Amino acid sequence: MESEIVPSLHSDFQDNTQGTYDQINQLFNEQDHQEKTILEAREILGDSAKELTDEQVYDLVNEMQYLVDSWLEEFERETFDGKSLKELLNLEP
Repeated sequence: MESEIVPSLHSDFQDNTQGTYDQINQLFNEQDHQEKTILEAREILGDSAKELTDEQVYDLVNEMQYLVDSWLEEFERETFDGKSLKELLNLEP
């Protein structure tokens, strides 16, 4: 009976370890993406970003992206009889 438990525990441990590794890897990838976004935004903003923290720059980028996405969707719906381009192309329900 003990030999049946050991492989199961080993398999569970490997699954948990892989899951943890994947989560940590995803976290570092997201952090790397965030840092690249901040650097690109600072380069675009130039002197106006000198007194902003990294968090403020990142928040500014996210707010601008939200506005752009909202305006684009509104334009698409006005242009395509109430549907977005994704809906017209059947990419979204």
